[in-house]
Amino acid sequence: MKRVASSFAIFTCCVLTSVAPQSAGAAHAAAAPAWQAALPGYRFTFPVDYGAHERFQNEWWYYTGNLAAANGDRYGFELTFFRVGIQRPLQRGSAWDVNDLYLAHLAVSDVRGRKFYFDERTGRAALSQAGATTGDEHAWIGSWRARRLPDGRHLLDAAGNGVSIHLACTFAKPAAIHGRDGVSRKGRCASCASHYYSFTRLRTTGTITVGGSTLDVRGLAWNDHEWGSDEVESGAAGWSWFSMQLDNGADIMLYLLRRTDGRIVPQSSGTIDDAAGRTEHLMLDQLSVEPQAWWTSPHDGARYPAGWRVNIAGHRIALEVEPLLADQELITKRSTRIAYWEGACAVRGTYDGKPVRGFGYTELTGYAAHL
Repeated sequence: MKRVASSFAIFTCCVLTSVAPQSAGAAHAAAAPAWQAALPGYRFTFPVDYGAHERFQNEWWYYTGNLAAANGDRYGFELTFFRVGIQRPLQRGSAWDVNDLYLAHLAVSDVRGRKFYFDERTGRAALSQAGATTGDEHAWIGSWRARRLPDGRHLLDAAGNGVSIHLACTFAKPAAIHGRDGVSRKGRCASCASHYYSFTRLRTTGTITVGGSTLDVRGLAWNDHEWGSDEVESGAAGWSWFSMQLDNGADIMLYLLRRTDGRIVPQSSGTIDDAAGRTEHLMLDQLSVEPQAWWTSPHDGARYPAGWRVNIAGHRIALEVEPLLADQELITKRSTRIAYWEGACAVRGTYDGKPVRGFGYTELTGYAAHL
């Protein structure tokens, strides 16, 4: 859920200050129609919905994964591309005209080395500096890229701050659609929603370069794609988002939106994607997520949950989620300008009463400062 777009309102305000003086297209922004809201009744169409949705203001393509080298060393990774609409697409009068800004985050967690690497980029959708295609997935900023090939593979390439990833991901299940009636609700208002799907289980191979060594790796990745224009109700402080990939073939997504008073937004929800690719929408009253430990960032003093007990009613699911590395905080001074924790985790417990293990990713926002 990275991503939910109350933060994008902040992203937009922040990054607009770095845009060059008004272009010819920007001068006509007042004539542009309003951004489209994510509303019920949406029907996903693939491969078109893999690509960019320019009528919506906010969009992101998000990949995380847990990989292992031949010697058993484990690595987590994140590669995310954000599109922030400045104005509805207009006919451009110049190659310098900009409708969208792009931001990207790259992170690698070296579990055995106890090191976390992070880099970030920004780019303007002008002169091919950055962009995202419509009709199918290809998002990029410079040499950082995420693209889907006609055979269904997802290719990820990015390098910076001493690390690089070059990965090929093949889906093991069809896309999982989150929410109901084509929308994932994020609040009470009609437009407090997004269109949101995931490839919850991507078999992944390739290389990671870390600490001066390039390693062959393999494992599982997760891909989210989400878009909307007014996704989160006012008063939201942040969220906790979980992806879990279990060794029985089931995958789970949960998100809990927090208000400034600490209460959970009632529209928070989740999805079970079982081993056969059948999905089930989970309501908040089915979910229990209790922090078991806390970690204080040495970088900014933020206090984050650092371990959780998860129970899902009706499925006899009881899981413990534990970070593989305590410090997986991203302080994004050059792009989204917020601090958040996004990290690789281990999962163990029971599913339908039977023992399971696995790995996942957790994202925590609003702990360093309310969104």
